[in-house]
Amino acid sequence: MGIDWVEWFGYLASLIVLVSLTMTSIIKLRVINLIGCLAFAAFAYFIDSFPTMLMNFGIAGINVYFLWQIYSTSEKFKLVAAPVDTEYFDHFITTNLAEIETQTSVDKLKSADTAFYMLRNNSIAGVLVGNKSEDGVLSLLLDYVTPQYRDFKLANYYFVSHPDEIKQRGINSLKATATTPEHKDYLLNVGFKMVDGTEDVYQKQL
Repeated sequence: MGIDWVEWFGYLASLIVLVSLTMTSIIKLRVINLIGCLAFAAFAYFIDSFPTMLMNFGIAGINVYFLWQIYSTSEKFKLVAAPVDTEYFDHFITTNLAEIETQTSVDKLKSADTAFYMLRNNSIAGVLVGNKSEDGVLSLLLDYVTPQYRDFKLANYYFVSHPDEIKQRGINSLKATATTPEHKDYLLNVGFKMVDGTEDVYQKQL
C-alpha cells in the first residue's frame, strides 16, 4: 500500500494548529496558527473540501488582522522604580516563581539594590532587577517579562530604541549571565554581546 501523502499532509496541518494553541505568547500563537490554517486550507483544496478551505482562509485572515493590529498600534511604555521590600513585589515574584527561579533565587532578588517595573499601556509587563556599580553597570539578576507580553516590544523599547529611559537612572550598560540556552538566545536577539573571556556573561552598552 502506497503512502497517501495528502492524508499525512492533513495530519501535519492539524498538528501545527494544535501546537499553536499551546503557545503562551499571543504573537507565537497567531503566527503558528496562521501557518497551520494555510496548510489546512491547502489540504482542503487537495481533497476538494471547499467549505473547509474557505473557513481556514477566513481564520488565517483574522490572524493577519490581529498581528497587524498588534504591530501597528502605538503603545505607551514607562519604567517605574520597584522597591524589593514591598508586598506587591513579593506577589509578582511569587506568582511567576517557577520561571523566575531559572534565572535567579528569591534571596538574591531581595538583596538587590536596583529594581524597576516595566509598564506597557499602564500594565506591569515585567521587571528588571540587579545591582548597580559605581561606574553605572547594572548587573542583572532578573529580566523577566510575563507570558502575554513576550513579543520583544519591551526589550526593543528599553534596550534598543529608547535606552535613555534606563540611562537617566544612572545606568550606562547592562550585564547579564545566560542561565539557559533560551536566555542566551534572548540576550543575543536584543543586542547583548559576549564579554571577552567568558562563556555565559553578556553585556549591552546603552
